[in-house]
Amino acid sequence: MNQSRARRSFLYAAIGFAIPAIAIAAIAICHFSFHDIHPIDRKNDLARLPALILIPSSGLALLFGLAAFGSHRAKHGLSFTRSLIVISIATLIAVFATRPRVQRKSVEPDVWMEVVIPIAVALIATIGILLYNKLTASRDSGSQKLDANENAIAR
Repeated sequence: MNQSRARRSFLYAAIGFAIPAIAIAAIAICHFSFHDIHPIDRKNDLARLPALILIPSSGLALLFGLAAFGSHRAKHGLSFTRSLIVISIATLIAVFATRPRVQRKSVEPDVWMEVVIPIAVALIATIGILLYNKLTASRDSGSQKLDANENAIAR
């Protein structure tokens, strides 16, 4: 794997992690600063804050990193933004397909599948983007070689 591809993927993953972390931290600071909150409620909110920051930050970091990995050096394939949209839509469909139903009376032991399935769908979408970019790049390079050969023959 190309080192710049990995570096770029980690950079975008860090950006994806920072966006919700900064936003949630700013909201929490404003909430604690400008509202009169009972000490017990403040303690409970502070105890939940790491999970509130970590879960969306990890999810967005995964999406940004996979989109950057899938779209690296795609001249005629999907760009970063399009890759991010495709992976996000596929992941959202998987999340809504696996979320718990309201009618369930008990929690099933397969709760971990609600995390694994969206991550697997995001990875499958990334593989699809990589294949699409590879096919379009090879098709475009093949047509460029044909054009170059035709120009050489015409001379």
